Amino acid sequence: MFNERGSPLTAEEERFLDAAEYGNIPVVRKMLEESKTLNFNCVDYMGQNALQLAVGNEHLEVTEQLLKKDGLARIGDGLLLAISKGYVRIVEAILAHPAFGGGLRLALSPLEQEMRDDDFYAYDEDGTRFSHDITPIILAAHCQEYEIVHILLTKGTRIERPHDYFCKCSECVEKQKKDSFSHSRSRMNAYKGLASAAYLSLSSEDPVLTALELSNELARLA
Repeated sequence: MFNERGSPLTAEEERFLDAAEYGNIPVVRKMLEESKTLNFNCVDYMGQNALQLAVGNEHLEVTEQLLKKDGLARIGDGLLLAISKGYVRIVEAILAHPAFGGGLRLALSPLEQEMRDDDFYAYDEDGTRFSHDITPIILAAHCQEYEIVHILLTKGTRIERPHDYFCKCSECVEKQKKDSFSHSRSRMNAYKGLASAAYLSLSSEDPVLTALELSNELARLA
């Protein structure tokens, strides 16, 4: 196993990642509290850190222990993973982290947050399984996770309707110029989220009318 710098993991790091993966709460807690040398952001050979391993195996208590650490990396990836698996309690635990104060991070995709130059997401293909243009609420809508969509809506996040395909605003022009494929993919992901039953039923006062309007809009774009 290797850490994120490509060098082999220490015995301590291997033990820590194993404990996180298998939900060994006492070991995780003891190592986080007592070790002076532990890199709790180390990653395994699959590029997953302790938070991702704990979330992926639905270990709520381990996740909560990790979230207490300042400087914890890939909190955004942990949230997306919990959403994709429908782990509501873990989603709630992650959303309670100070990183989500103000709600700005919930509205941004990994691609948009990459410019913040932090470790909130893994910005390489090995460290994440999700498209870099997807936001938490779009993913929840894709997965038809009604309860999670509701939680995110109550926090004020929404799926923004894409601009017209031929929009010439500076934002659209820049995205088209930088990566037209990613721009098109982000539009498709947004429309797929807007059209999901979970999002329509929870975000609209008249889901039927909204669905008809969206259908007409998509027909024009086809």
